[in-house]
Amino acid sequence: MRRRYHLHLPGLAYIGLIFLVAVAAMNGQNNLLFWILGLMISAMLISGIVSGLMMRQLHVQRIVPAHGVVGEPLVVRYALSNRSRYFSIFNMHIEECAAAGPKGFGRLMAPARAWVMHIGPRETVHGEAVLWPSRRGEARFETLRIWTTFPFGIIKKSISVTQPQHILVYPLLYEVNRRVVDCIGPQGLTGAKISRRPPDPAGSDDYFGMRDFRPGDSMRHIAWKRTALLDQLVSIERTRPAPPRLRVILNLTTPTGRLRVDADEKHSPRQLEELSISLAASIIYAAGRRGFEVGLSLPGTGQPSIPIRHGHWHQLKMMAALASIDLDATREKPHRQRAMDSERAGQIVAHPDRAEPAVGGPNAIHLTARQLESLVVRPIGWDPNELLDPKHTGQPTEQAA
Repeated sequence: MRRRYHLHLPGLAYIGLIFLVAVAAMNGQNNLLFWILGLMISAMLISGIVSGLMMRQLHVQRIVPAHGVVGEPLVVRYALSNRSRYFSIFNMHIEECAAAGPKGFGRLMAPARAWVMHIGPRETVHGEAVLWPSRRGEARFETLRIWTTFPFGIIKKSISVTQPQHILVYPLLYEVNRRVVDCIGPQGLTGAKISRRPPDPAGSDDYFGMRDFRPGDSMRHIAWKRTALLDQLVSIERTRPAPPRLRVILNLTTPTGRLRVDADEKHSPRQLEELSISLAASIIYAAGRRGFEVGLSLPGTGQPSIPIRHGHWHQLKMMAALASIDLDATREKPHRQRAMDSERAGQIVAHPDRAEPAVGGPNAIHLTARQLESLVVRPIGWDPNELLDPKHTGQPTEQAA
């Protein structure tokens, strides 16, 4: 923890006034001016002493969310505790210091400030700072600064606390067109399977086998003939169709510098890669909402393939894998994964520029980042007027904020 005093504009102006009053008092030898000079100097000393003693009893803890999403507000909370038994703390400002290195939070989002007006004795008050991530990736928080100008606004006293933390900012999500979602569903038997599930009260599909009766089984599924022979309850176990299965493949095998960009292209190669990442994330999000079981493969990045599963936490795992992609790292050569070829699932391959049929199976659907405008309706979280604007800086508009 580091403590220090700062000279800011009101303090400098106050010191200038003290100097003028001191000159006038020395030249005029006026007792009233000497009284005013002493009062001004006392106020400055009291301001420094009170703020210093007040902040000695302060303890702060940063509380970051599990993750952030580009285009959605990221709320960082600060728990400020007053350890004093008798004195209160006033006018606390909390701000983040830019972390050193390429993964500092300032690279992904503009800084924001939290403010707490009053903290009573032995109280804990929470302040909030709302950040707006403009890029995906890992955001690291290092040092936070708490400062105040209480009581007179003359002296600025601050303490700096180092609390290393990091979060992942997920890619910008788009609302995928409904017809596109219907098309990405596996056709025929591709991507469908029969799974073993508990019997459905509304009726089941195919016979699977028999097992001992368990508490909670419906009486309609008891095999009475088998029960009579064994003299114990036996249930019929059936199967029912499982959700459609889909594998999303993000092709990043081609380095950024080797991507083919036309002369009239409005996006740079790096922007095309980011758009392809957002396209893959949007398809995963849309398929998850439709009840699909989804898996993710990232050829070229060195990350292992994520198996096909369903559920909220599984979707967050895939979003985290997309958020942690380092486009500056060395790309790896693609290799054929036999396990991916043998799984019964539909495949969608997202490419930054042009489709490469070698990536993915023979029945895979190939999409490119250049098709994003025709595949989506609007970004989730941003103003619709900023849809796919290459000049967009990532700052929210007043309507979006």
